[in-house]
Amino acid sequence: MKKFSLLFMSTLLVTAIAFGQSQRMVLAEEFTSATCGPCASQNPAFDALLAQNPDIITSIKYHMSWPSPGNDPMYLQNPNDNNARRAYYGINSVPHVHMDGGWWNGMPSQVNQARINMAAAIPSPFSIQVQHQLSSNADSIYITTLINATDNISSGDLRVFVVVIEKHIHFNSPPGTNGERDFYNVMKKMLPTNAGHALPSSFTTGQYMILTNKWALENVYDNDELAVVVFIQNYATKEVYQTAVSSTSALTPLFANDAELTNVYYATDKNCSGTMTPKFKIRNNGSDAITSMNIRYFINGGDTTDIDWTGNLNFLDDVEIQLPQLSFPLEDTNHFVVEITSVNGTSDDYSDNNTINHEFYRADILGEPAVMFLGLDDNPEQTTWKLFNFLGDVVQEGGPYSDPNSIKTIILGFTSSSCYRLEVYDSGNDGLTGNGFYQVVYGTNSTAFVGGDFSDKDVNEITYDIVGVDENDAAVNSLNIFPNPATDKISMSLMLSDSKNISVEIYDLTGKKVTAQNLGTQPAGWVNTSFDVSLLQSGVYIIKTLVGNRINVNKVIVR
Repeated sequence: MKKFSLLFMSTLLVTAIAFGQSQRMVLAEEFTSATCGPCASQNPAFDALLAQNPDIITSIKYHMSWPSPGNDPMYLQNPNDNNARRAYYGINSVPHVHMDGGWWNGMPSQVNQARINMAAAIPSPFSIQVQHQLSSNADSIYITTLINATDNISSGDLRVFVVVIEKHIHFNSPPGTNGERDFYNVMKKMLPTNAGHALPSSFTTGQYMILTNKWALENVYDNDELAVVVFIQNYATKEVYQTAVSSTSALTPLFANDAELTNVYYATDKNCSGTMTPKFKIRNNGSDAITSMNIRYFINGGDTTDIDWTGNLNFLDDVEIQLPQLSFPLEDTNHFVVEITSVNGTSDDYSDNNTINHEFYRADILGEPAVMFLGLDDNPEQTTWKLFNFLGDVVQEGGPYSDPNSIKTIILGFTSSSCYRLEVYDSGNDGLTGNGFYQVVYGTNSTAFVGGDFSDKDVNEITYDIVGVDENDAAVNSLNIFPNPATDKISMSLMLSDSKNISVEIYDLTGKKVTAQNLGTQPAGWVNTSFDVSLLQSGVYIIKTLVGNRINVNKVIVR
């Protein structure tokens, strides 16, 4: 799984003030609705006050599903993110405003110039720059954020939220029941999710990071009104430390000669082969063009290899470097280390981001059937996967898919005791975004590995030991499937030691259920059933028999 590169753009430059801290931009999060009468009476004055103070306060408006009839289109277009912030603050009435999270909350009519000035006078330990850009065909927005610690801070559960807003939406006729036709800073999407992105729990002065996000536009009324609000919040205390509003202007780099190792790909989190073929990405974070670098890598403290790279990288340009297959003695805990040792023939101005130490582990030995849960994102047509044996042959594959945000349950079809490699692909080059994921589990819900945060491909390995497979539970004295291979019909006989509930399901190797029977509760003794397989395509199928609380898995070939 790739290590997420922290890259955020924001064109709001925050000026340093006393004690190395920064001028605060106050965040007002308002909960409102187009069906709320008091919202219509309080919002005009509140919006006018915000417009008079664009340098010290900004807002995000979350639209709610009440009062009745609950048909606010700006709520219906994204109920998940709107409801998430409502639940986070425990909102039960509208209109309601939270200023800088937990600093103050009340009605919009209670916000005045003095309160805004008081909040803005509190120094911030961060500065933020944010830039947004639309794709060439104007169907996606790309966001880059630069976060800089201007003072030491230790804050626990620190998160950054990237919120796409529409600055002004005008309706020719009111979309709700309260008469409002103009709405400001309406939340469209929270990135990467409404839970934000986790930051380090502490920063020292001068530490910085860059984050990138993108979003395929949905339910946008006017692309010219798009902007992004980025804020840093202590998720436990709700305190917001800093906020910034995006522009389309370029970011200002903090250093001149500054390269960052942003990501390592294909390095595996679990490994059984003692080999990997990783690649890594380097980005230029400095104002000077990078024309040469020395890069060094090694595994488990072994021999080092140096790469002398030459080229031309301008500010925020990046390059991916593919390594050959690497072999190494596999240990229980392993380390693949990549480091930049020089930039443009000299030392890097900011060396804290010059090294990635990717820790990975010896693969689990599966003595029982394994299942992959594949949580698809908004673009299931981009997702495919393959399972390879130790010879490099594909033994199972799946995708692309057509049902977004669904979860697939796939029984992995191991054919012999061996080291297997699972590769999950995303043709959109952004992994399984949002709530997408994949997870391989075995036994009594043990997890072999979890992935989802990657680029075009994620790689992990599994050891399967067929000797350890317990196909016949203690409650099943005998389980026979015949004939195998089969042509027209598969028969199954099993001997129960006591009464059990029985169900049988047959899957193809993509995880699709092709047929099933629920036999109900059966008494002790022989139980017989059969399946018509004459219409199934030739190939390997998985028979999953649930006997009581125990799953028995068998393979059968249909010709």
